[in-house]
Amino acid sequence: MKILRETLLHPNMFAKSLDRKILVVLSLCVAIVTAVIIYITNSRLSKGILEEFRADSRATMSVVAAGIKETMASGNSQHMEKQLLDIKAENRELDLFICSPDMRIIFSSDERSLRSKLDRQVLNSEIIGDLSSGLLGARMPDRVYDEEREGRKYYMQAHVIVNEPRCFRCHGSEKKVLGAVILRKSVEGKYAAIAELRDRNIVISLLGVLAIIAISHVLVTRLISKPIRALAREIAEFPDKIVDETIIGSAEITRDDEIGDLQKTFHNMAIDLYEKNHALQKSNADLANANRELESFAYSVSHDLRAPLRNIDGFSKILMDDYSDALPEKAKHYLRRVRNGTNRMSMLIDDILAFSKIGRAELNYRKISASAIVQGVLEQFSGEIEKRNVSIIVQALPEINCDQVLMQSLFSNLLSNALKYTRNTEHPEIVVGYDQYRKLIYVKDNGLGFDMQYRDKIFQIFQRLHLPEEYEGTGIGLSIVKRIAERHHGKVWAESEPGRGATFFIDMPTF
Repeated sequence: MKILRETLLHPNMFAKSLDRKILVVLSLCVAIVTAVIIYITNSRLSKGILEEFRADSRATMSVVAAGIKETMASGNSQHMEKQLLDIKAENRELDLFICSPDMRIIFSSDERSLRSKLDRQVLNSEIIGDLSSGLLGARMPDRVYDEEREGRKYYMQAHVIVNEPRCFRCHGSEKKVLGAVILRKSVEGKYAAIAELRDRNIVISLLGVLAIIAISHVLVTRLISKPIRALAREIAEFPDKIVDETIIGSAEITRDDEIGDLQKTFHNMAIDLYEKNHALQKSNADLANANRELESFAYSVSHDLRAPLRNIDGFSKILMDDYSDALPEKAKHYLRRVRNGTNRMSMLIDDILAFSKIGRAELNYRKISASAIVQGVLEQFSGEIEKRNVSIIVQALPEINCDQVLMQSLFSNLLSNALKYTRNTEHPEIVVGYDQYRKLIYVKDNGLGFDMQYRDKIFQIFQRLHLPEEYEGTGIGLSIVKRIAERHHGKVWAESEPGRGATFFIDMPTF
């Protein structure tokens, strides 16, 4: 009973345990089959009672017909009365009435009903109506009627008595119908027996269902749920086994059925995943080493290039300042190009050094207001902002746990980028805001914008969407932004539309 209650009444029985689902489905199937069997059995028993009544009715009618014919031939009514009483004595559940064409009872197994109207003894209006038509010569339907009297159920059937030549002596030949015989039999006992059998079958079926559920619970738990739970535990332990490198040979497969196939498939997948993970870790380690070596190389080369560039820039400046009058105009043009080139190279070296330092530097986390960082960065661009009358909107920003120097560099590059690409906008506007719902800081401008097919390219080092003559820069600024976000275990991305500005979103777990 406890298993049935837990299975059928548990609020999450269809949401959690597989064995519960199987038990519920099995229980419902058994219950439906049992209910159908009980219904069919009851229907057949009820039909059997009806057929039995029909057979009794035909047999009784044969006896009564023979008695009536003898009575009609001899004129001895006492013989008919004795015969009806004998039939009643043999079957106390049976009542017999013989009525005249005017539906008055002339013979009866119950003497108290003699000479009374038939409708006082028979309560079923259908049989009274059919009998009225039959006594007038209409065809009497061969059907069984039911009736309830004082809480008891009865079956009834009526047969008309046709006038025959042997009856002409007493009744003449003019009448076609001499009367009718009505049989009424109590079937209360039969239906009580059916109800008792039904109740017994229900009890036996419930016990059988409980037994099936109990046995099924044991079998399902042992054959299905237990191995599946074991596989689930193995799956849950899989990450630790990969870390501990104990996945190889750890599976115990003892079954040859579908669950065994599932275990084998998972074990093979786990081994394959372990090998790929091991190879990926090795590749990541090699890539990290290569990146470190590349950063060291870039740092060293950039640092070593600074001194020659300073010499080139210094000597070209001396030539321009001290010997300008002696130089032809073409030589001055070449010197200006040399100085512009060295300045661009110097900026590029500075950006490369800044980019390489991001990956090498130790992060010094501290809690600081993002608004304070943004305001500090904006002061660096105050001259350009005032000169161009750029509208700057800084909304309320959260406090963040970050490396302040790197975060200043992140916002500096984003704001510098926004100022650069709003240069040709009539009413430039830059918004630094915070999306409370998505927990994102964003920098938005109404400048040039870009096609979204380049949304990944703009964060790659040295990648530019415009020529240096159109917009200055080294193509490293947004790469620095992305690298800083990644160092804080976050990410940065952009959304834009050509001619409608761009929005850069910053998502970091440290916010």
